[in-house]
Amino acid sequence: MFDLIDDTIVAIASPAGHAARGIVRCSGTDVISIAGSVFTPEPACDVGSLPGFRRIVGFVELEPGCSIPAELYLFRAPRSYTRQDSVEFHVPGSPALLTMLIERIVERGARTAQPGEFTARAFMNGAMDLTRAEAVASVIMARSDAQLRAARRMMDGALAEETERILEQTAELVALVEADIDFAEEPIEFITPAALSDRIGGTLKALQRLLAGTESAERIDPLPRILLVGRSNAGKSTLMNRLSGLDRAICSPLPGTTRDVLTAPVTLDHQEAILLDAAGIDLAAEDLARQAGAATIAAATKVDTLAVVVDLSAPRDDSVFALAAVAPGVPCVVLGNKTDKLEPDDVASGVAWLEQANKGPVCVISAKTGQGVDACRRLLARALALPQTALGADVTIVTARQRAALETARDALLRAAAESAEIAETIDRADVIAFELREALEALGSIAGSVTTEDLLGRVFASFCIGK
Repeated sequence: MFDLIDDTIVAIASPAGHAARGIVRCSGTDVISIAGSVFTPEPACDVGSLPGFRRIVGFVELEPGCSIPAELYLFRAPRSYTRQDSVEFHVPGSPALLTMLIERIVERGARTAQPGEFTARAFMNGAMDLTRAEAVASVIMARSDAQLRAARRMMDGALAEETERILEQTAELVALVEADIDFAEEPIEFITPAALSDRIGGTLKALQRLLAGTESAERIDPLPRILLVGRSNAGKSTLMNRLSGLDRAICSPLPGTTRDVLTAPVTLDHQEAILLDAAGIDLAAEDLARQAGAATIAAATKVDTLAVVVDLSAPRDDSVFALAAVAPGVPCVVLGNKTDKLEPDDVASGVAWLEQANKGPVCVISAKTGQGVDACRRLLARALALPQTALGADVTIVTARQRAALETARDALLRAAAESAEIAETIDRADVIAFELREALEALGSIAGSVTTEDLLGRVFASFCIGK
């Protein structure tokens, strides 16, 4: 990847699946001529003579006699993502059409891009440092607003700026200490032991402050998970569809409609979560129904909250409350459903029955009509104890690789500080101190990519998807 940065590469840059629009991205030396050979502007013009930052309407020829409407976005070097000439084809988002367009462009001399190759070129061409490149992957893989905000902070370059300041301080110390070594025979002391100790200590404190104010990107909580449990036909699937706004689960008056564990995103009191709907639990059942119930119990041990859904219109059976214990230690709420079928006095009686069981906070709802659903959202949010504020603005997000590099630099500076603490002359331990400072310098340089190896870059960009 890193020795072929002038090749013309092409990949699908839009998400997999059908959509109103699909994007094919190209970058490299011959991209303008290749684009001109497959794209016909309307009205006609010479694509090769156009300046960058242009949107051109026309048609793409997928094969002789077969063209589709398209828009061509033209970016001239260095004002492009990769700092190379680049184009994007925006066409109808059919996977088959996108594949045909890729094949057509490859026929004209491009090659398919490797994972992360567009961002790797942006890094190699100086458009971004390695911290921002890794942030691109974090943005792509974000599964929640919190993860997306964290990735955006990484892209803003806060880590790179802080690290660069510490790196510059360390580099100055390396230069001074190594100058003492180079001129050991001369009556010159480039830095006194006291000054060296103070400056190493100051650099170390800055690095320790940076580490103390970081949060691992991998540890930013994914969306909390809520599992709806209950007897068959308690209305779990209807409630899931109501809370998520999606027709994710099949609803039927027949019991046992749900077999597998279904998931859907939900918003609870301005926070996000994942809602799971699973088969009704009836361990007395046989074969498939019993297996489906067992899968529900297995899922219950991996969630943050259980929501026991009880059909208040059905004959009361206290054994339903045993469902609150299918995952010991997991917080539980109780949702009395189907209040639309009951008179107010019956609803009040049902609430008293649910509260008497003392299995968790109670809320009565009608998943069918939506009555009580807003209160249900608030109850679930409280049960999850979701944070009400985002990460502080002063928190720096780091990957595991970046944290390891910062800790390596810190440890090297600690050793250098110990070596410099009790010397009469800098030259007495200059070689050891210079070695430790060099290790810190290399670790800090690896964060932003100023000190890199091909193996490091390969590991970083291998985590990207193709087309990014």
